[in-house]
Amino acid sequence: MTLETLPQQFIDADKIFNLRDIGGWDAADGKKVRTGRVFRADSLGMATEADLDLLVNRLGIRHVIDLRRAEEWEIAGRFPEVDGVEFHHFELLHVKWERLAERDVRFSTSRKEVVRFLRERYSGMYEAGYRAVRDSLDVIASGEPVLFHCMAGKDRTGLVAAALLSVLGVDEEDIAADYALSNVGITRWRAWRDANLGKPPVESSLTTPAEAMLETIAEMKTRFGSMTGYVDATGFEQSAKLRELLLE
Repeated sequence: MTLETLPQQFIDADKIFNLRDIGGWDAADGKKVRTGRVFRADSLGMATEADLDLLVNRLGIRHVIDLRRAEEWEIAGRFPEVDGVEFHHFELLHVKWERLAERDVRFSTSRKEVVRFLRERYSGMYEAGYRAVRDSLDVIASGEPVLFHCMAGKDRTGLVAAALLSVLGVDEEDIAADYALSNVGITRWRAWRDANLGKPPVESSLTTPAEAMLETIAEMKTRFGSMTGYVDATGFEQSAKLRELLLE
């Protein structure tokens, strides 16, 4: 996929494949989510000097939130120490997917099975990892430009993004559309991997079907009344400030 054909939310970088602005979506009361304030991404461990210049000097990012397990840094690296950028490690707790008895669903050809698997994982991650969701939103409420990320920028990152967009009053369909954009990032990463590291014998089928996020939101509404009810239950108390900062 060329730069010219990337969805508008994407920001082209050398070795960050799912970097994008979370702004631009229609939100509550006829407003829009501001651009240039909150960004989401995949792993930053391979970021080049040009990528760091993009993040720090061109986008003005002042906070980087890493949602991964620290042990994942050994595999994929982490954001380096950079003057003027505060690094936050908020592990979004969850059972490791590779330990699950049904882990072969990750390679299923059934979209229905993949959606079910993701919805069950995501709702569990929202409950077990609520502190990371709350703490991430607290940093975003500081008002300075923020980037949050995990490994592929789709699962843990997608859950924090969905919580944030829910607080801002973005429609569920658009939240699911934002989540589904990670399919583009996955495609870009796989193309680079195949060309530089070699194509694996079996490819995971766990992409980001919009239905997985829609079903997760529906389940959280059943448990908490609404997604904002879930966010309130995490202990986050700055929803009004987020809307003031990020809506225009």
